[in-house]
Amino acid sequence: MIAFVFLLLALTSISAETEKVKASVKSGKTKFSCTFTLANDGTAVVLADSKVVCTPNKPTKRKVKDFKLSTDVANYVVSFNINPEKITKATIEFKEKKLIECAAGFTRVCPSGASGVCPDGMFNFCPYNGSPAAEADTWACSCLQTRMLELDVQAGLNPLGECHGECICLSGNMEAIKNKQKPTFFGPKEMPSYCK
Repeated sequence: MIAFVFLLLALTSISAETEKVKASVKSGKTKFSCTFTLANDGTAVVLADSKVVCTPNKPTKRKVKDFKLSTDVANYVVSFNINPEKITKATIEFKEKKLIECAAGFTRVCPSGASGVCPDGMFNFCPYNGSPAAEADTWACSCLQTRMLELDVQAGLNPLGECHGECICLSGNMEAIKNKQKPTFFGPKEMPSYCK
């Protein structure tokens, strides 16, 4: 029974996405500076993996109800206690993801999700014959010049820069360039030593 509970907790921790948000919270006459760490499982806030830390340490035993927070990903409504800090209730409403459209001559590049998951219509590319990380990267998608991207992908380099070893997601129309025949002596197979 204990092993089952431990396994359930481990799975919850692994599948939760986390966002950190700083906010100023007024309770009574006191203004608190709070940092919220909000974990979600894709549908709801995971209270066990979420927390709030506020300063100053006094006054104690303050309660805040239905405090609204907003990030690029979602809107939150959080009820919590201050001194001691504890999130008592939280809801999440995900924002619609904006699909970045790239102009002619540019290709969409996004961070690789957990274990190499990519948005629809994209594929995972790992430079230096690497493999995807267990956790998702968090930078925003952008558009890079297609011709430069083609050269980097064919050479096995990361288009973000030669010293970037992380996997990225590329627009699906770039996948064919990976199969283009390469010259015999072409590009580094591992990250240059000066990058480490």
